[in-house]
Amino acid sequence: MHAKQEIPLDWIRGTVRGHFIDLATGERCNEFTIKNVTTYAGADTMARLLGGDVSYAPGYMGFIYGPTDSPDTDLEQPPSSRIVTWSSLSTELSAAGVGGNVLISPLSAGPGYSIDGSAANYSGNSVTLTAHSGTRLEYGFPTSGAYSDELDDLDYFWQALLLTRLVEGTDITYLPFARVSLKIGGVFPQKPENFELALYWNI
Repeated sequence: MHAKQEIPLDWIRGTVRGHFIDLATGERCNEFTIKNVTTYAGADTMARLLGGDVSYAPGYMGFIYGPTDSPDTDLEQPPSSRIVTWSSLSTELSAAGVGGNVLISPLSAGPGYSIDGSAANYSGNSVTLTAHSGTRLEYGFPTSGAYSDELDDLDYFWQALLLTRLVEGTDITYLPFARVSLKIGGVFPQKPENFELALYWNI
């Protein structure tokens, strides 16, 4: 009988770098670096990719935002649970007093590869995916009712998601690969006028 081997939850590690950028001038401000949490759906995604289904490759980022600097509920804390579904996000963002939404943006550049660790052991074991809130595709939830309306200047960015977007006919499904809190130094960043949030997600 073989003993069960426990696999560390952070076997796929992620670091997110970000800043606000004026797309017209290239001016940047408020740079930061934070760690992400890989979801259980991320493991499903990796299995599909290894099996050759490239439609599961994460190609989008979701920017979770809202009108307040204190969204309450679990959005206040850095995400620690690997259990994240689109349905659970819907419940979180439509809760009373929250009123958030998810702006979905396609990746704005091709993946960049690098080495995390010893060059003797790896030739390119780290990938960086890039997106910014200026390349708006759609919103994850209705921009009315219990959810926030469209992203605007002075809204607050609460969290972000690395997403797989599956399309079957007219049905669109999002699978969160990873999730990160954008709370830096105890506060959520507020969107400056004419600036967009750019994220560089390293896995």
